Amino acid sequence: MLTRDEAESLLQSVLDEFAPEWDSMGPVNEVTTRDPEHWLSGIGTFGVMLQHRRSGTVKVLGRRAGSVSGSSVSYHRGISFLVLKAYGERNTDPVRRYLDEIGIATHPTHSLSALRTA
Repeated sequence: MLTRDEAESLLQSVLDEFAPEWDSMGPVNEVTTRDPEHWLSGIGTFGVMLQHRRSGTVKVLGRRAGSVSGSSVSYHRGISFLVLKAYGERNTDPVRRYLDEIGIATHPTHSLSALRTA
């Protein structure tokens, strides 16, 4: 497991490296089943609100719904501590897949076929 501070630090590094146009709008918190709108990715899931610097689009991680509404807001499953831990060990594939899933990756994910032809 990761502490909240470790998760926040790793997520900031992820954003800096793979989604530099996105900023955290608050602290990273562990998602729990006590929240009726939780969207867990398993044990040790973290959530946070992200905002695109230019467009103002908001991504709420770890919740299915909430008080933030509007056409530029979307809700997504939280990020697992396993994905963050893998990133911390420089295995970037899980975090790239997650960023693709939530629609904020700015760097292309390399496919196996592309790697084989290189």
